[in-house]
Amino acid sequence: MNGSSGRKDAGRDNAALDALIRDAVRRAPEPVPPDGFSARVMAGLAPRRLSAMARLRLWLTRPRSVTFTPLRLVPAMAAAVVLLAVGFLALERVNAPVAMDSSGQGTLPVRFVLHDADASARAVSVIGGFNGWQAGASTMRHDPAAGVWVLETRLPPGDHEYMFLVDGRPVADPQARLTRDDGFGNVNAILIVNGRHEHML
Repeated sequence: MNGSSGRKDAGRDNAALDALIRDAVRRAPEPVPPDGFSARVMAGLAPRRLSAMARLRLWLTRPRSVTFTPLRLVPAMAAAVVLLAVGFLALERVNAPVAMDSSGQGTLPVRFVLHDADASARAVSVIGGFNGWQAGASTMRHDPAAGVWVLETRLPPGDHEYMFLVDGRPVADPQARLTRDDGFGNVNAILIVNGRHEHML
């Protein structure tokens, strides 16, 4: 009997103690975290940014699947053909026969043509980088039967900007396939001398 009553008394004491603890916890003031505590915790949880080298290594080692169809090969093949054509033209330009003038500089024949079917112009010349943009340096002759002004001369291989001077007025070559704005409100034609053709795009 004594043992059993002792156990009951201990059980009551434990229950009373549990009740006191629960009551103390309920009445305890809620703790207030210090300033910036939440921000510090979130910063610690935020994923760190990988270094550039780590990102590169990850990108290089990540497996990828590559799929292609014959239609997707068409642009690549077209680009390859264009590159081959440009390379061929460049080689042709380098290997073109070049005549030497008295100064030893290589020159090639070129022909400038300006159409003037109604014969409205009285004087036409070609001005450009090759003659220092001087009006009297490259005067054109009129061919009334063909209705054109013509200048046949020789120029070194390369790119040459030019325009016509018609009765003292600058005129862009209407037949030019390649032009460039000179920054002063005029459009200069570009003549590319490559040994076989006066113009090449």
